[in-house]
Amino acid sequence: MKWTRGLDRLFRQPRMAWGEYRSYLAVHPFDRRFGVDTSGLFYDLPTGHGHDRCNNGYFAVAPSVFHQTMERLSLDLPRFTFVDLGSGKGRALLLALDHGFREVIGVEISPRLERIARENIARYRPPREAPPVRSILADAADFDWPPSPLVIYTWNAFTEPVMRRVLENLRASLASRPREAYLVYIHPELDAALEGELWLKKVWEGGVAMNDEDFSAWAFPDRTEICAIYRARPQPE
Repeated sequence: MKWTRGLDRLFRQPRMAWGEYRSYLAVHPFDRRFGVDTSGLFYDLPTGHGHDRCNNGYFAVAPSVFHQTMERLSLDLPRFTFVDLGSGKGRALLLALDHGFREVIGVEISPRLERIARENIARYRPPREAPPVRSILADAADFDWPPSPLVIYTWNAFTEPVMRRVLENLRASLASRPREAYLVYIHPELDAALEGELWLKKVWEGGVAMNDEDFSAWAFPDRTEICAIYRARPQPE
C-alpha cells in the first residue's frame, strides 16, 4: 500500500536534511577518555523484526544532560534498577554506573548496536565502584521487567506502537508486583500519549542545557534537550 511505503520512508530517514546536522560523525571526547565506541548517528538499522519501522535510530545522550536529569530524580538510587530501553551502543548504561543504581540493564533490538554495547561494557573502567551492568538483545515491547523498583530511561528510541506495548507490559508488571517506578524520557516526542495514561503522573519537565564538550560532538543545532520525568501511580492488584 502507498501509505505503508510512505511510513517506511519516514521511519528510515533522518528527521532533518543531512546538511542541517552539525556533525553526525563526530567522536565524543567521552569515547576517547574511556576507550569506548558510543558515538555516531544511525537511522537505518534493519534487523528483520516487525518493529524495525518503529525504530527512531541511534544517537547517544549528552553526558551532561544525562547526569543533570538523573539528579532531578532525587531518589535513593541504590534501591533502583536502571533500565535503558533502546540502549544502542550503551553510553547511557556506562553513565548510569556513576549514580549508584543496584543494577543497570540495557535493552536493544539491533544486533549490531547491542554487540558494540557489550564490547563497551567490557572495556569501560568506571571512575568508582560500579553495580552489575548488562546489555540484552531484545525488543523493548517484550521486555520482562525485573521485580525491583525501577528507573526506566529512553531517549526517544521508538515510535508510538512500541511505546504503547512498553506501557502495557509495565503497567501489568506493576499491578502484579507493586513497586516504585519512574520513567525518564529525553526528547519526549510521545509526551501526549504518555499524558493520556492515567496511571502515570508527570512530576517534572524542562529544558536541560549541555556543556561545551557535549555540544562539540552534538549532531543537532539546539544545545538544550527537553526532558520529562513520570512517576507510576500505585496499581491495583
